[in-house]
Amino acid sequence: MENNSYYNLFERSPLPMWVFDISTLRFLEVNTAAVVQYGFSKAEFLTMTITDILAAEEGPVAEDRNIFRHVKKNGQLMHVELESNQIEFKGSPAKLVLSYDITERTTQQQEVLENVERYDIVSKATSDVIWDYDLTTNLLNWSQGIDVVLKYTSIGTTTDLNWWRERIHPEDQQRVLTGFDKSLAEGEKSWEDKYRFFCGDGSYKYIQDRGYIGLDEHGTAYRMIGAMQDITRQMEDEHWSKLLESVITNTTDGVLITDADYEAGLSIVYVNDALLEMSGYSRAELIGARPDIFHADDEDQQGLEKIYQAIKRKEACNIELTNYTKCGRMYEVSINISPVTNSLGEVTHWISIRRDITETRAYVKAIEEQNKKLKNIAWLQSHKVRDPLTRIMSLVELLSNSDLDKESQVLLEYLSKSAVELDEIIIDITKHTGNYSLD
Repeated sequence: MENNSYYNLFERSPLPMWVFDISTLRFLEVNTAAVVQYGFSKAEFLTMTITDILAAEEGPVAEDRNIFRHVKKNGQLMHVELESNQIEFKGSPAKLVLSYDITERTTQQQEVLENVERYDIVSKATSDVIWDYDLTTNLLNWSQGIDVVLKYTSIGTTTDLNWWRERIHPEDQQRVLTGFDKSLAEGEKSWEDKYRFFCGDGSYKYIQDRGYIGLDEHGTAYRMIGAMQDITRQMEDEHWSKLLESVITNTTDGVLITDADYEAGLSIVYVNDALLEMSGYSRAELIGARPDIFHADDEDQQGLEKIYQAIKRKEACNIELTNYTKCGRMYEVSINISPVTNSLGEVTHWISIRRDITETRAYVKAIEEQNKKLKNIAWLQSHKVRDPLTRIMSLVELLSNSDLDKESQVLLEYLSKSAVELDEIIIDITKHTGNYSLD
């Protein structure tokens, strides 16, 4: 180290370097990179031995190994690979050491080993399709799930990567492969995607695919282990859920969902926009409130008791009620209430479909009033009008038996004919008005 050129190389090395005494193991010299990486000052290093930077479980330095776990001043552990050469330092035997931080590489290797072990266990215990992709050979090794889940019974357990690529649904293929290749090329640690995969029975299944990527010390992917999970049922359920949600959101009927805590009083957990428009309340005002907010203090309605009894019995019911908007305007609603149960048959929620029937009721009432008027008209025609007509017809009949001149006889015939026609008209009107109804 007395040579300035060698010392400059030592001091300016980007990798940590130090010199230690072979007999005492005491640090004799350290460079700036070692000070930066380990956190000790140069003065602190020169009071220490190399055992002071070994992790507690490492024990004494072993001559036949060059990978160690070192501890920094802040207590952080790191894996290092050491290269050492024996030198003479100021007349005494010593060693010059170069340290490489291999913490990330060691961690990745350990993760790969753990994943391999996990792969062996999981492939035996799960119905998922476990796969192991070797980038050096471009081969995929499959678990037995390829037979059970993907229905490929005659291809064995090894394929090349193209076999997998070609069976991705054409509409998903570009997106999936772009993401897959990008994860490998950019040194990412994992990859995940959802796609449709062509199965051996001719069907497509929705797949949730996750893979862990093993990287070498240069950050290059060399192995990938993953699992394909059949999520077809889940995706179909999500599709129907979105469809039902769209129906609920876009229907003109009001939709209200409550919890099922009858003892504490049902609490609103969902309302659609149609109900907000119908009632005048905001969503914030309704969520958490009780459904009786809609009928205010009008508790004497017969339909309310029917609702209470149906909820107690956990049964559906249909009723008509008078509701009130936030500003107090009265409106009539037809309500269908149904329980929602879980897989155990337990009621977890109640759903209420509400239709504003105010105009319908007004229309029915108007028709009923019109029917009454028509029946009154029929009664007047059959009694108030027909009685005088009957008398006229009787007088005509009497006069027809009298000795009348020819001109009077003609007039009497005209009067008789008109009376008969009027009588027929009254009978016809009475018949039609008597049969008139809401139908």
